[in-house]
Amino acid sequence: MLKLIQNEWMKLWHKKGTWAMVALLILAIVGPGIMMKYYETKTAEDITWQENEQQVINSYKDMLKGDDVSEEDKKYFEEQIAISEYRLANDVPSQSEGSVASFMSFASNMLSLVTLFTVILAASIVSSEFSTGTIKMLLTRPMSRAKILTSKLLTTFVFGLFLIAVNVVVSALVGFILFGGASGVELEMVNGQVVEKAVWNDLAYHYLLSGGDFVMSTLFAFLVGSVFRSSSLAIGLTMFLSFMGGMIVMFLSKYEIVKYIWLTHSNLTQYESGNLMIEGITMPFSLTILAIYAVLFLAISYMSFMKRDVTA
Repeated sequence: MLKLIQNEWMKLWHKKGTWAMVALLILAIVGPGIMMKYYETKTAEDITWQENEQQVINSYKDMLKGDDVSEEDKKYFEEQIAISEYRLANDVPSQSEGSVASFMSFASNMLSLVTLFTVILAASIVSSEFSTGTIKMLLTRPMSRAKILTSKLLTTFVFGLFLIAVNVVVSALVGFILFGGASGVELEMVNGQVVEKAVWNDLAYHYLLSGGDFVMSTLFAFLVGSVFRSSSLAIGLTMFLSFMGGMIVMFLSKYEIVKYIWLTHSNLTQYESGNLMIEGITMPFSLTILAIYAVLFLAISYMSFMKRDVTA
């Protein structure tokens, strides 16, 4: 099995597209970082952080005067005003505009790009063998089809984890180089009190929750690529469901069946923000549904690959 994975890993890095994915991911982190540093420098020349916080207070107070402000928005505005007033009263500048932690938090949004690149690999790692005809050479080895497919699946996830590691390391380095000297703390409202935010714990939790969409999108693309032998279909269908999943869930929200669709639960970050796609769902329930679909996706992938005629 290990030799099969090593072989798949070597084949992966012999492709220019693999290096292009890594380069694009790094560029997607470094580019915005430079722009953020430039903007921060220009802003610092024109306004102090105290003046900026006062502007924030005035802005939210103006919003509160609106006639169509919802209770949820009103609560949010009042919390932001309280936080800004706390900063001014206690001389606590924000690090949101420049620090390693804040930049890494921003760069965590690139996990969607990591998921896209992993989906591309998952969709093509099996289907490309059929389109090029190399599947016949692969099956001549004294290895079972199950081991061959497992090696491809594991290689896909190892590559995805590698991209996540690149995201973390590069964002940490860029953040340290550009914003390493920044001071300040992040604040939040907890039970009506302004407290210091556990930035690193929140960041780790965000990465963990982002794994839901990463794993399910990868397994679904692997399924479509294995069953239909079409990488373009797998990539297109997976991306369509990723971008339109929210609308699909919203359209089906009136029906009970929506609670049992994996699209409703794959975005686990909804539990972080508190904005649940469907009322009444819980984290354990979502994890259970995702586990069931993961097993189903894998079962169909293996059954199709094991029984499909590949001699043609």
